[in-house]
Amino acid sequence: MQIWREMEREGMEELFFCHDPSSGLKAVVAIHNTALGPALGGCRCWTYASEEEAVRDAVKLAKGMTYKNAMAGLPYGGGKAVVWNVVGDSEQMTTGERIGEVLIVEPAKGNIIDAALKDPAKGGTLGVTPVDASLDGTLDQVQADPAKNEEIRASQFRALGRFLERLHGRFVTGLDLGTTAADMDQIRVETAYVTDTTGSLGAQDDFTADMTAYGVYTGIVTSLRHQGVADLQGIPVAVQGLGKVGYALCRYLHAAGARLIVADVVPERVQRALVQFSGAISADPARIHAADCKVFAPCALGGVITPATVEELRCSIVAGAANNQLSERQLVAGRMQARGILYAPDYVLSAGGIISTACELQGAGPDLIRQKVAGIAGTLSKVFAEAAQSGIFTADAADRLAEVILESGQTDPTQ
Repeated sequence: MQIWREMEREGMEELFFCHDPSSGLKAVVAIHNTALGPALGGCRCWTYASEEEAVRDAVKLAKGMTYKNAMAGLPYGGGKAVVWNVVGDSEQMTTGERIGEVLIVEPAKGNIIDAALKDPAKGGTLGVTPVDASLDGTLDQVQADPAKNEEIRASQFRALGRFLERLHGRFVTGLDLGTTAADMDQIRVETAYVTDTTGSLGAQDDFTADMTAYGVYTGIVTSLRHQGVADLQGIPVAVQGLGKVGYALCRYLHAAGARLIVADVVPERVQRALVQFSGAISADPARIHAADCKVFAPCALGGVITPATVEELRCSIVAGAANNQLSERQLVAGRMQARGILYAPDYVLSAGGIISTACELQGAGPDLIRQKVAGIAGTLSKVFAEAAQSGIFTADAADRLAEVILESGQTDPTQ
């Protein structure tokens, strides 16, 4: 089956498919690697064209979290939760079966159902049931009723919390694209394996987004210095995506004197940026990668650097917060290097949010967290040095350093 090949190719440990008939929850939890500790990663809520696309995204993001946590020196493995609403005709999951409660895939053990997981309400082992398409379109039917929509959303995240509780701490989740502190609060009703709930630093004044942005800003400064540029004064930086992270990044860049070029698919965000950041100019969201700038900072969805767009880049540095920025990575990375464009690996730069979450789990306050995020500069410098010494792409250098950490089983392989 395709799903097995995908898991084997990416080195996945486990993949859990979750379906709660009463709420209509459809979710997947991907655990990539737990060599350094329990998997830690956000919970994403997004609309996908198919369940297969949602699974692929979860797998790719979980792997990215493994490398991100390792490079950030965190005692956690990588995982990701994805809650999705499928668009279009209903299709069976890649496995050909949908589970009343949860499906576990473990390629290392050859199991499809893990008999050790029990459903307390039923008092028995979770079983496989035929695909039930009766709930398809449930979310579409309530879009016009905000109160009903809120009620269903709450019940779905509580159901997800019950699934996470059955994992007994192998995966801890938190905020991500499309989820809120209120969603995390619902998960918390059912399990303690969740962060970023109301009252936490992660849910307070967009602290997590701000720390992610601060890490990216630190990476941009480090990349400029690597190219002999002392500071950001007067440097043109193109920021693609003005969500919480992208907008916070613009604040840091503007305060440092950068000349901003901004783009977002939501016009109101662009207008707000143009008003707040004097001297900023706007660009077409679909063409901002081709802006005449020193730094291109992708802060929206991934895959923006493709074999076509890489030829249109007019920057000397690509450094942003978006996950999985390089489509057809080896080809694109090769062209960037050939064109003299320095790539700052995304999972190194965007680690500020997960550093914040991990440090808060360990009892750290905001000052210590900011200090830890500032360490991204040193990590990125190591990546650049490894790439230069070994004659490899910076993306491969980051992977190599992360894999040394994972193989040692220690966040500091020199210990």
